[in-house]
Amino acid sequence: MKKLDPATYRTMPWKNGGGSTTEALVLPPGATLDTFEVRVSFARVATDGPFSCFPGVDRTLVLLSGAGVALSTADDAVVQLRPASRPFVFTGDDACTAALENGPVEDLNIMTRRASHRHHALRVTLDTGRTLTCMGELSLLAVLAGNVLATDGTGELRLGPRDLLTLLPGEAHVVLESASASPADVLVIDITRR
Repeated sequence: MKKLDPATYRTMPWKNGGGSTTEALVLPPGATLDTFEVRVSFARVATDGPFSCFPGVDRTLVLLSGAGVALSTADDAVVQLRPASRPFVFTGDDACTAALENGPVEDLNIMTRRASHRHHALRVTLDTGRTLTCMGELSLLAVLAGNVLATDGTGELRLGPRDLLTLLPGEAHVVLESASASPADVLVIDITRR
């Protein structure tokens, strides 16, 4: 298991030029917006506007902070996202526009290139022990709020908000638990190769 924290992340401009994203993980390492196969990032959305198009990419969005955002998708559906909402899954092929409800929001964005990978994200309230096992190419734990203690056969790691824990196939099962009196809000992400 390995911990990634904001000190190691890379900030870069949005593809459409309308803001910036903090890239937490990209595969293969050093890949660009045109060559990545897997990308996990955090973004602050300060104004209404369109999302960047990423043809051939599947996306999942989780709102972390702010009042909320209304997403208008290509089929004219409107999805309301708030910090307590479930992960929103959509395709990077279609146009998507964001309208902020009451000021800026921060989100977590997972993207996988459809030709090579797929991903699944599950939001979990972590209060008692839970085991994380890598079932695909890579498993991630993103801490959305609170603090987490991760323990395997070699030691333990403490994680806070915006930290990621990576687990590769063959690594020991990791036991996760809240590191404080209140539950932690986490996102478990499984990434598999097609």
